Amino acid sequence: MESSAESVPLDIVCFSDIFWDALWQRHQQLFTRFPSNWRILFIEPTSIPVLLKQPKRLFTRKHLNIEIVSLPSIPLIDRSENLRWINDSLISFWLRFILKQKNMKEPVLFYYEPRYSTLIGKLQEKMVVLDYIDDKLAFSNVPSWMKKYLDNLIEKANLVFVASSYLHNNILKTRKNDVYLIGNGVDVDHFKKAMTDIPIPEDIAHIKTPIVGYVGALSDWVDFDIIRAISKEYPDFSVVLVGPEFPSVKNEIDSLKQYPNIFILGVKPYELLPNYIKAFDVCIIPFKINELTLSSNPLKFYEYISSGKNVISTNLPEVKQFDHAIYVANNLDEFLQFVPVSLNTKVNVEEVLKITEENTWGRKSEKMIKLIIQKLEH
Repeated sequence: MESSAESVPLDIVCFSDIFWDALWQRHQQLFTRFPSNWRILFIEPTSIPVLLKQPKRLFTRKHLNIEIVSLPSIPLIDRSENLRWINDSLISFWLRFILKQKNMKEPVLFYYEPRYSTLIGKLQEKMVVLDYIDDKLAFSNVPSWMKKYLDNLIEKANLVFVASSYLHNNILKTRKNDVYLIGNGVDVDHFKKAMTDIPIPEDIAHIKTPIVGYVGALSDWVDFDIIRAISKEYPDFSVVLVGPEFPSVKNEIDSLKQYPNIFILGVKPYELLPNYIKAFDVCIIPFKINELTLSSNPLKFYEYISSGKNVISTNLPEVKQFDHAIYVANNLDEFLQFVPVSLNTKVNVEEVLKITEENTWGRKSEKMIKLIIQKLEH
């Protein structure tokens, strides 16, 4: 961490699109590396029914210098353009109350969730930062009216970070200044543990090898045809899937359960991911190629290669640039052909560690910190 960053105390209010205790991803990786004298208020996306089911979310939780709060909104109201002001007022009221209580004046507003871009200019903020990590509007559960809020945010942000070249090119169509490409990263030391003598968890230790493994969400962007095809083509191999199951693909997940060599192990703690990846013989990124995935920069790519594993991926733009180090398939047949090939090829550890060392979360957060401070000083 740069010492100059430590000498500039800052208050940050983050409008998040995920819960803090969801999958450990870019949000948490960056914020836990920001200077310890930056006070961060991490606002989870929630609604009154969620709080009624999980009342613990009503209370502020702490993680290092980060305070996690849930500001309730009323569901369904947002569907009506004429009623959205009610949620705006509700969030604004709670937020002002909390900021006053914590004596947070002139914060930096840091956005992942565009819905509350309506608050820009109303919180005496020093600056607005957008960390644009996905094509938000390509998600099946994001309503089309969100575009107005995203456009407002892109226009008004003082600083925009983008996670992929595809998003970078997209955003440059509407604004040219203060847009910086900062891709995803990896905690190399954490995932390198997979190459050491760490224990293999009980629920995977007895699964027949070789194991073709996937770590990540089972959601709309996963090409389940690829997973089924691997299972059929290689009945003596096991396919192991680790990660949360999204309700939107329940039928697809249920169909996988009919295959005797597919094992769905559910969500695992971030601390244990290297232990599971250690048990894999080859790692896969079986993503569909569509508007959403074209803009993605899969975290799992960096995590897999830091673990010293061979990787097979569909032809995603952010992954394609590393085809000298992994297997990038243009179609289903190629993906299937790469499975035995990757199992019989030794990983060039030196080559992949060169990629990961250039893409650590430490480097990404340092770059972000520097740009935020520079922008504040000018």
